[in-house]
Amino acid sequence: MSSMRELALSLGSDRLRADLGLKWLIPTRRSPPCKSNRDERIKRVPYVAETYVLPPGSTVTPNTTIESAKFNTFLNDIATAQNAARPVVGGGTGAATSVAGNDGLNTQGADIASGATTNLALATGVYVNITGTTTITSFGTVLAGSERVLTFTGILTLTYNATSLILPGAANITTAAGDVGTFRSLGGGNWRCVSYLRANGGNPSNSISGTTIILKQSAAPAPTAEGDIQWDTDDNVVLIGDGAAAKTFVPIPASTAAGDIEYFTAALIKARLAKGTAGQVLRMNSGATAPEWGTPPFRTSFESTQQTITSAGLLTLAHGLGVKPKLYAVVLQCLTAEHGYSIGDEVMCAQTRQTAGGGGERGVSLVPDATNLNIRFAAPATVFNLIHKTTGAAVEVTNANWALVARAWA
Repeated sequence: MSSMRELALSLGSDRLRADLGLKWLIPTRRSPPCKSNRDERIKRVPYVAETYVLPPGSTVTPNTTIESAKFNTFLNDIATAQNAARPVVGGGTGAATSVAGNDGLNTQGADIASGATTNLALATGVYVNITGTTTITSFGTVLAGSERVLTFTGILTLTYNATSLILPGAANITTAAGDVGTFRSLGGGNWRCVSYLRANGGNPSNSISGTTIILKQSAAPAPTAEGDIQWDTDDNVVLIGDGAAAKTFVPIPASTAAGDIEYFTAALIKARLAKGTAGQVLRMNSGATAPEWGTPPFRTSFESTQQTITSAGLLTLAHGLGVKPKLYAVVLQCLTAEHGYSIGDEVMCAQTRQTAGGGGERGVSLVPDATNLNIRFAAPATVFNLIHKTTGAAVEVTNANWALVARAWA
């Protein structure tokens, strides 16, 4: 034999002597393996912090006997473990193929409720649903390079920060149910959103920045496809398709300010009418070509409540116009039917005097000032005379059957 080792192996005995200078691994004592129990075999291969270590008692002690059956069984267990799916804690993926291994490392974790700090270090998988509506300013501290895919189940705000929460467009994002964002840890509690998909297909920040958009242009565009935007170089207007036809959008005139009014001077040309002054009204100009502001003859008015008619009585009615009225009048309103008049009928009456043959002066005297309408009733027992509604004859009205209402304009 060429060596003592070969001699020992040629003996065919189940017992080998360690004093031949051979150091072999020996298994720890165990029960016979269960039928098809791969997990039990894997457990016999010890790992500490994902590092393989020899089981206790595996090292040969000099001058002790090694039993080949037990030793060979232990070697077979190692071979089985090396060729079987290894759990993550043992440095594997828990799967037997590359695809299954990738799937095993990209699992969905339990939902996490939103909070000011939504701590992704607590995630039980790389794919997580974020519930709730609380504004998020931080995702906590996770090993740099780690990635989390988040689906938001409601509306909340992701607060942009140039260091700790970097978002597309350098602006806050308001989420919607079904939005999906992919976030990568930069370490130290800092995160970058590397992808954000709106559930409705829209832009993450609802705005476009840092780019120039040049619209399709022609002298007579006619977009019909929904959302198709084109610029009319002839009329300087924007046309947008609505799925059936084109909607036209005309630019606002230059220097437009609050309170101004826009009007068309042609089919696709707008002009600006600057706001008027207090009390002015909008009217058509004398050429009937454009609107303009104008000052009306009266800007405000006053109407009293029904006043009791009293012979020789005085009424002082505050009109609140702020100035002396330009126009004023008094009317009689029928309270009880007489002389052909019905309840509710209104009759204009003279303000200064009414003469009834031999009956003396009738009517009222109305003197306005900047504050009041000063009304004095005539002295006769019957203050007013009227014309009969149906016969035309002069008649005296009963004071109690009528009320006086005063009006003024300024």
